[in-house]
Amino acid sequence: MSTVLAWGTVRPASFPDRVAAAAAAGYDAIGLSVPYYRQLLEQGWTHAEMRRVLDDYAVTVGEAEVIFGFCAEPGPAGIPERPGLVYADPEVEAAVLRLADEFGVPHAQAVGTFDTGPPGERAVEAFAALCDRAAPHGLSIALEFVPYTNIPDVATAAAIVTAADRANGGLCVDAWHFFRGDPDWHELAKAGPGLFTMVQVNDGPMVTETGNIRMEAVSRRRCPGRASST
Repeated sequence: MSTVLAWGTVRPASFPDRVAAAAAAGYDAIGLSVPYYRQLLEQGWTHAEMRRVLDDYAVTVGEAEVIFGFCAEPGPAGIPERPGLVYADPEVEAAVLRLADEFGVPHAQAVGTFDTGPPGERAVEAFAALCDRAAPHGLSIALEFVPYTNIPDVATAAAIVTAADRANGGLCVDAWHFFRGDPDWHELAKAGPGLFTMVQVNDGPMVTETGNIRMEAVSRRRCPGRASST
């Protein structure tokens, strides 16, 4: 098991500062998002230069995020994530696989589409196929349930992962999405620890402060132990 400083924890940080912060805090690895990775390449960073910074601090890249809409039909590339988005961006998956090849990233998250319709049987086939495409790159796929997607809870996600039955497929449980969605402890226990490959630990108020749970998931999280009393 390794500890990863998620990309969003120090969002404005430069790449060297991000790696240094992870090392100083005792993390084994950092996480990289696809937009941030693309930004680094646009800034002129080479993979060799990034690897040198990582090696200097004995830090690796532990996760890549995130493949949105894995169970949707591919749409035009470069579509920003937003409520109602029901297409998958094929370039995002390609970037995640390149991250795995360049840095040996072991894990990537996948989430559903930004609508509330049921994922259907296609979700099982699509998740299995995604795992199969990821396997040659040494990458495991963790299906993350998110309340405002069509895979909103642990029961739905666990059913997909179990039916797909791939050795490199598992579940990601994000404390924020668990408590802000349907915190069903019975379903969490039913899934069993062997199904979970990623756990994301963070904090925040138990109830929404603005009514916009998606915005709060992106910008209102707090470090563990620093939530309000609500």
